[in-house]
Amino acid sequence: MVVADGRRAWRAHGRTWLGSIAAALLLAGAVLVVADVLRSLHTMTDQLGTVSQHLSSLDSMDRKLDGLGAMERRLAAMQSSLDRANAKLDTANRSVDTAIRHLSSAERQFGDMEGQLKGMSGEMRGVGNSLASMRGDIHTMVHKIDGSFLFRGVK
Repeated sequence: MVVADGRRAWRAHGRTWLGSIAAALLLAGAVLVVADVLRSLHTMTDQLGTVSQHLSSLDSMDRKLDGLGAMERRLAAMQSSLDRANAKLDTANRSVDTAIRHLSSAERQFGDMEGQLKGMSGEMRGVGNSLASMRGDIHTMVHKIDGSFLFRGVK
C-alpha cells in the first residue's frame, strides 16, 4: 500500500507539476499575446500619426486646389475678355485694310492727276510763251487800229 500511495503521490505531484508547467506556458503565451497586441497597438498609433500627417498635407493641397479653381475661373474670364478684344481688333484690322486700299486707290488717282497737271502746266507754259511771242504783234495791231481812220470815231 505504501507503494500504491507513493504512486498516487507521484501521480498527484506529476499532475501538479504538469499543471504548473501548463499554467506557466499559458501565462507565457498570454504574455506573448499581450506583448504582440501592445506592439501592434504601438505600430497602429505610429501609423495613425503618419496618416494624420498625410491628411493634413492633403487638406493643405485641397486648399491650394480650391485656390487654383478660383484662378482657373479668373483665367477663363480673362480668356473670354481677350477673345472679345481679339474679335474687335480683327474688325478694326479689316477696317484699316479697307482704308489702306481706298488710300492706295486715291494715291494712284492723285498720281494720275499730278501727271495730268504737269502736262497741263507744260501746255500752259507753251500757251504763255505763245502769248508772250504774240504780245509784240498784238501791241502793234492795237496801235495800228488806234491810228486807223476806220476806228477813230468808235469808242
